[in-house]
Amino acid sequence: MTSRIQPVLPGSAIGVLGSGQLGRMFAIAARQMGYRVHTFSPETDTPTGQVADVEIAASYDDLDAVRRFAQAVQVVTFEFENVPAASVEAAAGCVPVRPGGSALHITQNRLREKTFLSSNGFPTTKFAAVRRVEQINSATEEIGFPAIMKTASSGYDGKGQAKVASLDDALQAFNQCGGQEMIVEGFVDFELEFSVVVARGLNGQFAHWGAIQNRHSHHILDLSFGPAQMSEALLA
Repeated sequence: MTSRIQPVLPGSAIGVLGSGQLGRMFAIAARQMGYRVHTFSPETDTPTGQVADVEIAASYDDLDAVRRFAQAVQVVTFEFENVPAASVEAAAGCVPVRPGGSALHITQNRLREKTFLSSNGFPTTKFAAVRRVEQINSATEEIGFPAIMKTASSGYDGKGQAKVASLDDALQAFNQCGGQEMIVEGFVDFELEFSVVVARGLNGQFAHWGAIQNRHSHHILDLSFGPAQMSEALLA
């Protein structure tokens, strides 16, 4: 087990499950630090693959391909949350995966994510689960209108979600999403969105990159910049 907690030094190969824009930014930063980057996804000529050292195109469900990919690197990470848990488990059987599979399991589902945050003392907007059409009335009564309905998993960039102002809107949103598990969230008329990206090593070392301000266009992240334009008190 000792080899699994050794530092991953420059010159090592880092594997990334996923190949989108976040993976591209990761790969550029990693290569500037002297690492090699391998990326794995079902597509070719991807944003990450264009700047990576190695691009592997295979299905996430091809666990043998995932294992071969993992065996060629020293550590594996993922650049978005919709990588199947089985793929991460297969990679973890070969090399360390960071963050771990438990973090991925939580963030893959908005209900698990909100419940985890709430149970650990983080403030969230009010939310309720809708797993079948009969629950819509009680859920929307609990949360109130207007509200946001989102698929519990797989939605992103405005997809799989709708602003609802009535019970009819909520029923329509549920049916349009195929009757899959959803979350109803209280509407927040926010002034701005910002992110704080943090990392913690196995030795407890902690690092962050300050507050990053985000701007959206048509429900899709359009621009991020830092430092965020916020008061010093809020930044602190």
